[in-house]
Amino acid sequence: MMDEFSKPSKKGSILAVACYVFAVVLLITAFISLAACHQNISRQLEQGVPVQGNELAIVNLYLTSCVQYFAFAAAMVFCGKAARRGLAIQSEALVQVTPYMLNASAEAIGPDYAEEVKPEDEDTDFEAWGFREKEE
Repeated sequence: MMDEFSKPSKKGSILAVACYVFAVVLLITAFISLAACHQNISRQLEQGVPVQGNELAIVNLYLTSCVQYFAFAAAMVFCGKAARRGLAIQSEALVQVTPYMLNASAEAIGPDYAEEVKPEDEDTDFEAWGFREKEE
């Protein structure tokens, strides 16, 4: 019998799927941007723009137009995996409430529950650490 306390939450799987879908959208955007960037650079080279001296501008164009989408897609995949693992650990840690826990008596009756506590000598804890006072 599954009650509301022992059901695992579906928030983790929904959040993970949302992250994976967003990662796919980012990957599609990255490939479209990569193709547009490559086409732009090819057209500039056809017009006679030299590569030598423009290496930094070419690298900058690739970095600003498409690499960020690949990085964000990887981050979304990581977030999806982390959400699935994190919420799976939480759902495993749920405590199932059983009827005997709810109806248990609050009073302890009888001598079985009383423990006899033996007082210790006050100096025994500090002797091992060297804090015992020196007697002269």
